Amino acid sequence: MAPLAGMKTVRHAIVVLRCFSVAESLLGVNEIARRTGLHKSSVSRLVATLEEAHLLERDTATKRLRLGDGLLTIAAPLFSKMGFLNAVRPVLEKLSQTTEETAYFNIWDGSEAVVVDQAVGPNAVTHFAPLGMRNPAHCTATGKVLLAFASESEVDAVLSVGLHKYTPSSVTDPVTLREQLADIRANGVALNIGELASDVGAIAAIVRKEHGAIAGAIAVSVPLYRFGRDRQEELRKMVLEAAKSLSQRLS
Repeated sequence: MAPLAGMKTVRHAIVVLRCFSVAESLLGVNEIARRTGLHKSSVSRLVATLEEAHLLERDTATKRLRLGDGLLTIAAPLFSKMGFLNAVRPVLEKLSQTTEETAYFNIWDGSEAVVVDQAVGPNAVTHFAPLGMRNPAHCTATGKVLLAFASESEVDAVLSVGLHKYTPSSVTDPVTLREQLADIRANGVALNIGELASDVGAIAAIVRKEHGAIAGAIAVSVPLYRFGRDRQEELRKMVLEAAKSLSQRLS
């Protein structure tokens, strides 16, 4: 693609994204074409690309388009300034208070889990993840739980690039990872026991929004020395309860 043509495509994509608003959050291809003055075939191609990048998504009930969660991954570093994700914040704070650990919320960008909000725990030794931090899908609790509920093509894409060994506990065998993903889908929670950092564990649960669509994952991270089996079970119940509460808020 020639540089000028590429710039034109980028401008058109921006125009398409700017069609959406709070008042008009759902639009069809024909509506977008009318608003932008672009040919319907051009809009269809742009929409397909934006959907692949999770910048647009289809409403499961109407099949019309709306802004996608991928935009949140781009804007994540700004959330602390904007007071964003108001529905998430009180649930994270309550989870952090009850567990006395750091609680955080991640969204899926197609290949990784991205931190968009967190409530830091009160303990002297705790875990902190900067907003916008990207967590590998195969060796983090939020990454695994979001990968477990991702499309098969996204799972295949993650496996195709190889599974990096961050610690001796990292899962690098695709067959083993697929088995873990099946268990996560059945149980609704994912564990990370020193797989990304050898001294940190975490447990995460899936959060849903309207029509049962995946909104993200809520989790707590814990220094490994206080993440024994009894503590894991205790936290599992708390995280599942928080996920249920947040899902109700977002539905």
